[in-house]
Amino acid sequence: MQTDLTDKSRVLSEKWLLIGTMLSSSGNSMIWPVMTLYMTGTLHQSFTTAGIVLMIGALMGMIGAFIGGKLFDRWHPYKAMVLTSLVTLVSVTSLIFWNSWPVFAILVWLANLSMGVEQTLVNAFATIIPGHKARVVFNNLYIVLNIGVVVGTLAVGYLFDLGFSLLMSISASIYAVLAVIVITKFNVNLSARKKVVTDVTEMATTTAKFKVTFLLAVIGALLFITYLSYMLWETVMAPHMKMIGMPTRNYADLWMINGVTIIIFQKFVSNWANKHPYHVSVIIGSVIFASSFFFLIFVREFWQMVIVFELLTVGEMLQSPQVPAWVAQITPPAVAGQAQGFVTMMISFGRVLGPIYSGLMMDKGWMNSLFLSVFIAMMLVTGFLLFMVRRPVDKHSAT
Repeated sequence: MQTDLTDKSRVLSEKWLLIGTMLSSSGNSMIWPVMTLYMTGTLHQSFTTAGIVLMIGALMGMIGAFIGGKLFDRWHPYKAMVLTSLVTLVSVTSLIFWNSWPVFAILVWLANLSMGVEQTLVNAFATIIPGHKARVVFNNLYIVLNIGVVVGTLAVGYLFDLGFSLLMSISASIYAVLAVIVITKFNVNLSARKKVVTDVTEMATTTAKFKVTFLLAVIGALLFITYLSYMLWETVMAPHMKMIGMPTRNYADLWMINGVTIIIFQKFVSNWANKHPYHVSVIIGSVIFASSFFFLIFVREFWQMVIVFELLTVGEMLQSPQVPAWVAQITPPAVAGQAQGFVTMMISFGRVLGPIYSGLMMDKGWMNSLFLSVFIAMMLVTGFLLFMVRRPVDKHSAT
């Protein structure tokens, strides 16, 4: 019997994908900001140990991204999503009761693994939303993800002093709601999606294999250096701001400004980006993002820090939502999961090496060299990407 694509019960509504993403982001944002603080302050571990735990967590996220891509393409996306949501729920719920050392680290790594799988699966599901362009869906995902970050970090600010277990209880409740949504709304008809997206040149999608082309490799390198650079803000920028005379609260203020800026202006930015080929917004965004690190060399006042962080935010808004949609556009639909897994893996790889590199540079007192090095690296990769998309052979891939 042929499946009717108008059957609303058999297609994934963008609404539920967005709600699920916002819940996941809120739950996650109640966990990552307190990891270092809890390990060093409550569990009395060293900053080095905390850094190792975070690094291993990022590695687990990379492994999860790889697994998620394989599960989406070669197993059952719905079952994979349900299993992943339940593993995340169990690991976060366990942190309520078992949060001593070293059980805490093990449960965090398990959560990192399942969240890596989930991120890839969500991006892959975003490519099959009926009646919507992938770039529009990814822009909307980016907005609700940042709404979740604002909600989660606000909760941390107000609730952490009341106890770690309370914070994990709220996070676990959010993941419980997410699991219910996944179980009831994500059981969709993927075979119908293949009939819609397959054209004459893609009749053999069932035999398609994921290949890292030169263009895809350069996009991956850009993702890697972008998130390696971004990790500076999550690791060494707080102590750096304190060293140049800014109170700790200013660091929290920056993230609030970042989230609010994205929520208010992302629609305007994405509307402009959607009128241009993918490479235009990605390259312009990368240049703006990179330039913020160059200007960091000269920052001495908080208002200057706000301007630089806003510059980084604008670059992020132009680049980040467009990259997964671009990757989906230049890869066969039959390997959508592995393609989005590649995106998540390169992001995670940057998150793995970012804290190590920035920590070593800060220990040496080479902060200006750190800022300059990531600026140069990103500009070089962006320049190479520009060269790639301007070649006649790649013009069809740059749209």
